[in-house]
Amino acid sequence: MKLRCVKFARTPEYNQIFAGDPVWVTESLGGMGVDGRTLVSKMSFRYLNTLNNLGTAPEPNLTVLWSTRLPLGWKQFCAKMSIKSSSIQYENDDMMRPIHGDDYGIACCVSSMVIGKEMQFFGARANLAKCLLYAINGGVDECTGVQVGPKYRPVEGDVLDYDDVMAKFDDMMEWLAKVYVSALNIIHYMHDKYAYERIQMALHDRDVKRYFATGVAGLSIVADSLSAIKYAKVKPIRNEQGIVVSYETEGDFPKYGNNDDRVDEIATSIVTTFMDKIRKQHVYRNGVPTQSILTITSNVTYGKNTGDTPCGRKHGAPFAPGANPLHKRDTHGAVASLASVAKIPFKDAQDGISNTFSIIPGALGKEDQVFAGDIDIDLSK
Repeated sequence: MKLRCVKFARTPEYNQIFAGDPVWVTESLGGMGVDGRTLVSKMSFRYLNTLNNLGTAPEPNLTVLWSTRLPLGWKQFCAKMSIKSSSIQYENDDMMRPIHGDDYGIACCVSSMVIGKEMQFFGARANLAKCLLYAINGGVDECTGVQVGPKYRPVEGDVLDYDDVMAKFDDMMEWLAKVYVSALNIIHYMHDKYAYERIQMALHDRDVKRYFATGVAGLSIVADSLSAIKYAKVKPIRNEQGIVVSYETEGDFPKYGNNDDRVDEIATSIVTTFMDKIRKQHVYRNGVPTQSILTITSNVTYGKNTGDTPCGRKHGAPFAPGANPLHKRDTHGAVASLASVAKIPFKDAQDGISNTFSIIPGALGKEDQVFAGDIDIDLSK
């Protein structure tokens, strides 16, 4: 019960960054052993039942390590509690088990690591949507007009050219990866110097594998924006100082979240490209660089500080959470939306790929019956 009642005393400025009241504590439930046995126990059921007797809360995050081989009764109870509470997170145990074995857990939000043998230097996220706008404006911030990035040559002409924008975006991502990792190196060094977590690290082995976690925000915005530039006609709108502050799009373009390879391949290539640029940097304490597609608690703040984007999103509009399609862009149903997200390569996003997915209970079946894969539940019981 104490685990379910954690709350931090925070400054108003800190609370503005995050939605809800997150404490980034995750309880990992279920999963399968490498020897084929299930790791579901009575305690697994008790933890999920706290959604009944204690109610829902932002944290801790109750995460089910999902496998196709989990016991049917556990799958049914998970489905029932998901429909009732909308509070369960699922992660792919069949994908993570070959990497970490079966004695692993989820740290923070979606990051998997072996208990007592691995740890993570957490690194928030780099705003790739903002990076794209910097590439278009030669490093000038579209909101303030200040030269923030390197003074590269901005785009010219009345219509954005895909190859030109991509070349400039690649250069700007190279700069961003270096600045990003350098900042994280400083942060982690100073944290170890003044606030080393001795008690937590005392529970680990002596020789710890350290992950150097990075991440990106705005993936769906970048994918849609580049898709618009490639498949439609996007005209930049400049202010009196010549800074591109908005866009006018003529024609339609494929949008991420509809299982359309034309735009989904743009999204996956950006994930791989930025991860490759991160891997080239020197990281603190010889950590292993990883990347997350994770913008759950701060996507509103990112949106407030990012101007109009070529995909049609306006200044101030929130980012989509995690690897989700941008709001109202997925028009081909749930399966197509999930298929787009599933294409993101785990090897280049090993810190986690987050997809916040809500669906009305009635969409999962008819009347009192729920059908989801091999799950058949009578909710009236």
